[in-house]
Amino acid sequence: MSSWIIISLLSLALLYVLVCIFYYVFQKRLIFAPRWPVKAAEEILISSEYESFFVETPNDGRIHTLLIKTQSEECRGCILYFHGNTGNIQRWAPIAEELCSYGFDVMLPDYRTYGQSTGKLSEENLFSDALELYRNLNKRYPEEKICVYGRSLGSAMASWVSSRKRPGGVVLETPFNNLIEVASHLSRIIPVKFFLKFNFRNDIHLKQLSSPLLIMHGTKDKLVPYKLGLKLYESIKEKPNTHMLTIPGGKHGNLNGYPILRVRLNEFFNKYF
Repeated sequence: MSSWIIISLLSLALLYVLVCIFYYVFQKRLIFAPRWPVKAAEEILISSEYESFFVETPNDGRIHTLLIKTQSEECRGCILYFHGNTGNIQRWAPIAEELCSYGFDVMLPDYRTYGQSTGKLSEENLFSDALELYRNLNKRYPEEKICVYGRSLGSAMASWVSSRKRPGGVVLETPFNNLIEVASHLSRIIPVKFFLKFNFRNDIHLKQLSSPLLIMHGTKDKLVPYKLGLKLYESIKEKPNTHMLTIPGGKHGNLNGYPILRVRLNEFFNKYF
């Protein structure tokens, strides 16, 4: 074998190792994308009443939270909304506010390093934050009146805390079975399972769930493929009161534009709340 072939192969091997090191070192920046301007709540929510406050959590967490009030004559309870990985409360408040139209107040926290929230990011800390937020909400609303809602990345916190508590219902929008398979889908040549610091095993956590569950996923989701949401559902579908809504053609960020989503959410809320 000629020397230039050997040098080329060694260069490719070195490049591959460097790429793997890059993914390992910067994985938080690839998973979490809090980059978004920070505005006061009054600049975000115009039509709703709300409370803006901080929840102190273990391991030096300080979680900025909005409690958005429904304008319905009768409040069914409160939705604890764990948002996706991109953007902070400024982006997600109008989306969470839409859920108030179902007759619920909505509690919307920001993750550590997002917006005004502070603290060191880790899977353990995100889960303990979720539990403390749930406890805070449970002081205001009885547990059977709490719905835990997880969107994409937020499905990890929603699945974990719901498996350890007993909310009135759980909704997961574009969830994954675990982050390992999502990362493997997005980075096919990188052996992510060997160095991923965040596993988010929804498939394991939901096996302990005792609350009613609705999973919603679109078939054209390129970020979190439909097959991973379906795989999650298949792993727990034998549990009572477990439902899945498949939206043909639905993508990762447009499911709320499909009328069937509103129909099924209404059915779920009417049945369990």
